[in-house]
Amino acid sequence: MWKTITDEDIRRALIDQSVIKAPRLDRLGLQAIGLLWDWDSQKIIAAVEESLRLGVHPRVWKDATGVLTPKPNKPYYGVAKVFRVITLSNWLAKVVWNKEANPIAVECEGRRLLPDGQLGCRKRRSAIDMVGRLMKRVEEAWKRGNTVAVLLMVVKGAFPHVAKGNLITRMEEMGFEADLVRWVESCLEQKKVIMSMDGKEGDSMNVEMGVPPGSPVSPVLSVIYLSGSFNQVEKIEEECGSKAISFVDDVAWVVEGEDGGECTRRLERCAVETAIRAKENACQIDIENPDTIWVTQPRKL
Repeated sequence: MWKTITDEDIRRALIDQSVIKAPRLDRLGLQAIGLLWDWDSQKIIAAVEESLRLGVHPRVWKDATGVLTPKPNKPYYGVAKVFRVITLSNWLAKVVWNKEANPIAVECEGRRLLPDGQLGCRKRRSAIDMVGRLMKRVEEAWKRGNTVAVLLMVVKGAFPHVAKGNLITRMEEMGFEADLVRWVESCLEQKKVIMSMDGKEGDSMNVEMGVPPGSPVSPVLSVIYLSGSFNQVEKIEEECGSKAISFVDDVAWVVEGEDGGECTRRLERCAVETAIRAKENACQIDIENPDTIWVTQPRKL
């Protein structure tokens, strides 16, 4: 895959980034990287190409700073969940991520590797498409005289809870090139982060799980990771016509039946199978607090 990336692709990935963002751990801002490009662009091109060709993400590109910023309008700021983490990653690492994200996404779409109902983090698909599909499913069920029920569930930590071993296994099952799989594996191992708050930095900490925060390649890796669970549940529930419609970390199981009792039984099976398959694929789904929508035919006046 690295052979399809040109010098112009690398230049474009570099100049498309915002120049007003803060410097990273290496204290180099994008303007400094731009000067290096003007002075000796071949060094940057060689570094990026060798990283992709060898399937190796250099160790110095894996260090990041996590800046803690408080969420507004919270009554108490003594707990971690009221803070948001903004991750500052190496500039050259972001160039490589930027160039790998598109080929991975194109291959997923070209070979139809992802479930059709998985709409988040994919090209030319949006939340509007998710709503449109749900509306179409409801209208088709109404024509058959059936009731529709929707079970809404949330994937916990869709990005930070990605397990490296499971993601690599999934990519191998999907038939991705070996050099690309090696590169992804290299990106996800030996990561470190230094947390910063009010200008004070803590100690360097190992990051054992998750895709790189803020990386252009993280969304597509996340949907690849989750795709196995959805495929397995849909296959098991095929006899009931159950379908999953998802957008990033929000999942909606849609079923139809002659009455509420039939819909309830089908949704219960979806919930049970989702919990089982999610555990097998090292996904964390909030089973305890789902929401349910019932859509019945409007009465004629």
